[in-house]
Amino acid sequence: MAFIGCGILFFALGVNFLREPLFGIKEGYAPHNFGFNFMFFLPLMLTALILGLVVVGRTIKYWKIWTDLKKKWILIGMSIPAIGLWTFMIVRIIMTVPE
Repeated sequence: MAFIGCGILFFALGVNFLREPLFGIKEGYAPHNFGFNFMFFLPLMLTALILGLVVVGRTIKYWKIWTDLKKKWILIGMSIPAIGLWTFMIVRIIMTVPE
């Protein structure tokens, strides 16, 4: 699950970065950007977040049972980018909301 979540995250970010050459969606054109984000980018990012949270939860749950310490840290390390990106986005949204 960690490999799939990390792969989905990097795929979504790569396609988002190359959306103009791939799909012709110009940056700043609201209807196309909204449709792209709502139908493609958001579901993939949510899937990566959910997979990351599941991997971290399972790793913590079975911490004493699993003996390979390197494998545990690799799984957590591959899950951190999705969780960290969502945390960054949420904090950034909260910080920019006017009072």
